[in-house]
Amino acid sequence: MSSSPRLQSRVLVVWVMAGLVTVARADEAIPPNGWASTFVGTKAGQIREDNGLRMKLVWCPPGEFTMGSPQDEKGRPDQRNNMGNFENQVRVTLSKGFWLGRCEVTQSEWRRLMVTTPWRAPDAPEGFEYAASNISRDDALQFCEKLTNQERRLGRLPSTWRYTLPTEAQWEYACRATTTTRFNFGEDDSKLSDSAWFADNAGEAGERYPHPVGVLKPNRWGLYDMHGNVWEWTRDWYTNKVPGGLDPEVSVKAKWAVMRGGSWTNGSRLCRSAFRNMHPTTLGGGVVGFRVAAVASGK
Repeated sequence: MSSSPRLQSRVLVVWVMAGLVTVARADEAIPPNGWASTFVGTKAGQIREDNGLRMKLVWCPPGEFTMGSPQDEKGRPDQRNNMGNFENQVRVTLSKGFWLGRCEVTQSEWRRLMVTTPWRAPDAPEGFEYAASNISRDDALQFCEKLTNQERRLGRLPSTWRYTLPTEAQWEYACRATTTTRFNFGEDDSKLSDSAWFADNAGEAGERYPHPVGVLKPNRWGLYDMHGNVWEWTRDWYTNKVPGGLDPEVSVKAKWAVMRGGSWTNGSRLCRSAFRNMHPTTLGGGVVGFRVAAVASGK
């Protein structure tokens, strides 16, 4: 490459690092030393795939949003027994952008890095693009740590960045992608089948298992399956209060951790952008998976 950046479109740029071929998408200007020298994204929805797994990541820029749901949102937990308070709205500011997996981690990606198959065939069909399932939060974090160490060692990840799980706030911010409605496409339950594998088109339709990722419609930033398919772990420990403010993260260990998004067995109410679920960190299950975030090391 020359000493000045080149702008290329719809081209795959290939270079060799430590004897391995790395392929990156060239939708943006490519710096002379590869993507690692400019790891910060430039616009919402920008894609990078310069990691050893060729996992596509989507840039989520810094910003502010309202987290949680309004009290009159259809499907919100019952206010009469105080459950509705678990989604009370708060303002959130995310001061740093982050990369988030365009899709949930697949069986292929998991097997290549971890060399295990925690999903339980025949209950979970096997295939490269099926969402990995039966993943505990502890194992998901181990996956992220292993990916971080590998990518830093091979020079594809700056020491100031790491792979991890998104915080609960980062997850909802990315899911909404500037929307304020029940789902990231609007309010209408009848359209959920276009964007999500959930009870109506999966669990109650005889397809009681995680589905291939990236098949249905993405949200505005190009993120797939933010609603349905498998529940997704976050870094936050569960509290009854929605975490708000500047770069919120609940890091005080609790009995459960937060999962988001709903799954193939859930109705539309649990697939809403604001719905918060809790689960023991050491347990997985056929409805539990995750997606990877790349964040500045301090967050």
